[in-house]
Amino acid sequence: MHLPRPLIARRATAMTAVAVLALAAAACGGSGSSGVASLSDTSAWVRTGPTSGPSTGWSDGGYTVDTSKLTCTQPAKDDTRGITDTSITVEGLGFLTSTTGVSFQGVDVGAKVRFDAANDAGGINGRRIDFKGVLDDGGQVSRNLAQADVLASRDKAFAAVPVVASSSGYADVFCRNTVPYFGWGTNDGFCTSALAFGVTGCNYNTAVLANNIAGLVNAMFPGPSANRTLAIVGQDIDSSRGGVDALARDAEAGGTKVVYAKAQIPASGLADPTALVQAIMTANAGTPPDVVYYVTDFGSTLKLIQALKAAGYQGKHLSPIYDPALSSIKDLDGMYATGSWLPGIDHSNKAANQMVADFAKYAPNQRVSIAALAGYWSADLFVAAATAAGRDLTVNSFLKFLNSGYVHNGDGAVPETRWPLNHVVPTPCSSLIQLVNGTWKPITQLTCGSLLVKKPAKK
Repeated sequence: MHLPRPLIARRATAMTAVAVLALAAAACGGSGSSGVASLSDTSAWVRTGPTSGPSTGWSDGGYTVDTSKLTCTQPAKDDTRGITDTSITVEGLGFLTSTTGVSFQGVDVGAKVRFDAANDAGGINGRRIDFKGVLDDGGQVSRNLAQADVLASRDKAFAAVPVVASSSGYADVFCRNTVPYFGWGTNDGFCTSALAFGVTGCNYNTAVLANNIAGLVNAMFPGPSANRTLAIVGQDIDSSRGGVDALARDAEAGGTKVVYAKAQIPASGLADPTALVQAIMTANAGTPPDVVYYVTDFGSTLKLIQALKAAGYQGKHLSPIYDPALSSIKDLDGMYATGSWLPGIDHSNKAANQMVADFAKYAPNQRVSIAALAGYWSADLFVAAATAAGRDLTVNSFLKFLNSGYVHNGDGAVPETRWPLNHVVPTPCSSLIQLVNGTWKPITQLTCGSLLVKKPAKK
């Protein structure tokens, strides 16, 4: 397949950004280059609960939170910061632009769509949301810190919404100023802090894994789900290595046999797929695996799918990447995509359909990419939480309410989150869609598996 060079560039940018987001959120733990031999470590994990179930009531594996160990629990000095009788000021922080072309572009539009819809419905308990937009850190650590300080000190926002960034320096700034923040936990800034509320919880606790990957694999096949095999292919960068390792352990713990799990594709991309194709095609005791999971950049993913198809591979292709811009690429037809929430396509879920309608009304020209959805669902979590907290609202009363057992149901569109639990654990949830004849089709609703907690070492 030959695409015009500008079109390839646009799609590569979109897919690479999505890969960074999805991979960071998926990488619950682990480090170093992965291999199948390391999977014996799964014996140290408690295996409880189903691999696939409702998006509410998922098993926490018996994990409990020692709230005394949460950070940033001090009260806000300016308790009424950013709030009046008629308005609540919020502002976001994100990686919107980059000299490399990789960014989370669209996260700001997604948040504005949700806030516009909320304001048209009466705001939050009669208060209008004064959304100041999303400050751009450009993917730079120093700018991330500076922009977080602008949000907290100059603009005095009540809360930071959405926060979707590549670095976590903002967390220290928000801690000093007691600024609650809502977003997608693509870095460790969403872990252990009493101020951090991620739509998928904390994804960087190495003592907790999840078994929902096995549920995804099973959902690709009709009939019995036993004895499915999986190959996981990654890139030789930190986020990909950690993601491959965690995904492999998740899958094995859920009952899927992982026959290949390596992050060996160069950071610059896959030049010659020949050796890798040979390794995958013989990974399952000389035969191909049932599913190949790609934790790679756009160019490498496309090149490897093309090469595997040319080699006669008949199995399934799975990626943590969903983007409407990819729907016309014929070589990707048949590929499955997974996400931490329902994607921006027609669905039987009422909340997801409302999201689609909101984008059509308030931002009809915005591609409903995973970045835009991250902004929308982050804003939705804030709106739901602030509404539930009631009319008598201050920064301190808001945080006390949330950290005293608030549960966000998610309405089946995003995972149920529980606070303070999800300050320290991820949500074991995912959805599955497939690209069929140029159209993304839902395969599953949002389903949740179970958390797997590491057994304490014997004394």
